[in-house]
Amino acid sequence: MNALWIVIAIIVSIVATVLVLKYFFHWVNVKDIPEQEIEKAAQKILGDRMRQAERDFAAERSRAERDISDLRQREEKRIREMRKEASEHEEILIDREAKLNKRSKILDQKSEDLEATEAEYKAALEKIETERGGLKKELEKISGLTREEAKERLLKEVDQDLVSMKAKKIRQAEQDTEAIAEEKVQKILVESMQRVATDYVGETTTQVIKVDDEKVKGRIIGKEGRNIRSFELLTGVDVIVDESPNAIALSSFDPLRREIAYVAMTKLIGDGRIHPGSIEEAVKKAKTEIAKEIKENGQILADEAGWPDMDVNLMKLIGKMKYRSSYGQSLMAHTIEVIRIGEVLAREVNADAELVKRAALLHDVGKLLTHKIDKPHHVISGQIARKYMLDDKLVNAIEAHHLDIEPKSAEAVLVYIADAISGSRPGARKDSYEQYIQRVESIENAAKEIGSDKVKEVFAIKAGREVRVIVKPNLVTDDDATVMAKDIAKKIESQQSYPGNVEVTVIRETRATEVAR
Repeated sequence: MNALWIVIAIIVSIVATVLVLKYFFHWVNVKDIPEQEIEKAAQKILGDRMRQAERDFAAERSRAERDISDLRQREEKRIREMRKEASEHEEILIDREAKLNKRSKILDQKSEDLEATEAEYKAALEKIETERGGLKKELEKISGLTREEAKERLLKEVDQDLVSMKAKKIRQAEQDTEAIAEEKVQKILVESMQRVATDYVGETTTQVIKVDDEKVKGRIIGKEGRNIRSFELLTGVDVIVDESPNAIALSSFDPLRREIAYVAMTKLIGDGRIHPGSIEEAVKKAKTEIAKEIKENGQILADEAGWPDMDVNLMKLIGKMKYRSSYGQSLMAHTIEVIRIGEVLAREVNADAELVKRAALLHDVGKLLTHKIDKPHHVISGQIARKYMLDDKLVNAIEAHHLDIEPKSAEAVLVYIADAISGSRPGARKDSYEQYIQRVESIENAAKEIGSDKVKEVFAIKAGREVRVIVKPNLVTDDDATVMAKDIAKKIESQQSYPGNVEVTVIRETRATEVAR
């Protein structure tokens, strides 16, 4: 095919050449060359081209024939190989067919054998059933029991044996569990106490300040006692200056008030200038310092519980634990102890140690508000936790540590155990001190209930033998103050239990302040 196209191309080129030559000679107007010679030259050229075309055609044809021959040989070889492959596959299939036929014969033989065996088996079963029926009748005749009666008696005996065995297994399991649990509990408790053993210093209601000069006592008392009255009025703390030499005692059931008074008095003694104005300024500075310390205490407790993102207001609230005691034990020290014990216990039993530590941190926070909210402290703790939108599981672990609220997790039980360990160890609590605190707080609360919207502050001083009630002067007249003092005294007398007498003092003070610019 390629050769044919080459020949056609050569012919076309020859014809084109002749035409071009004719046109050329005519264009140059060659008159001296005869037309016959031109024809002759053209024919010669055409003949040469034709012969060349034939040679090329022959060469192309020869090459095409060789290609066809090679292609035929390759195809024949491929066909022979395919036939050989097919022959081999056919032999394999024949072999497989023979094997399958052989297996089929074997299976048929086995099937026949199984059928024969099955027939023998059925015959044997029928014989056994027949003999069994005869034996049953014989046994019923010998025992005097029917089949149903014998079955019922047997089941009853089996049930009794099972009950006895079950009870024995349960008792054995209980004994083993108690032995293992007792040993494990002792180990955990001992390790917990060993790791978190802390020293305990009993809280008192009095704080002593050493003074080098007895004249300082006179400046503290002031002219006609105005300085000491001003100090006690501003702090709600009783100042004792006569009992021991070179010492001033500050007495109050409230550790926070006592600490503010201690800081303020220390500043006044250090400065030397003691008068109502400096006392008021010193008390303000002391309150500022204590507020800062409360925040730092809250940070310490949050770090102890591994709670870096605690809400700032909640942190300030728990910081007041240092100035609150529980049965004579510092609430802050007790909380740290419960956190550490709870963490050890949680890690021993593979519980959530972080949740236990946070619940231990907040389990007694409600004690800071028991004088304002008439509810058990653990219920108040749960309310505080809900206020700050803490997780329900954490809230339950906080408020269930006295078990009157059902603990819903192992972590809640661990908080209860840690709290019990901290409170029950020797020297941890002093019930008489706690009873004293409750008595003085109840006296203050009784005073607050009379005209609560008109009362600014209430201080129980002198070990609860005197109550000072500071009222709002714009809401209470002098006559109202007299009536209020009598009502408060009656309420305390009818509702409270206390040794000796309680003096009630209602203070109405009006101040006018202006700034000169």
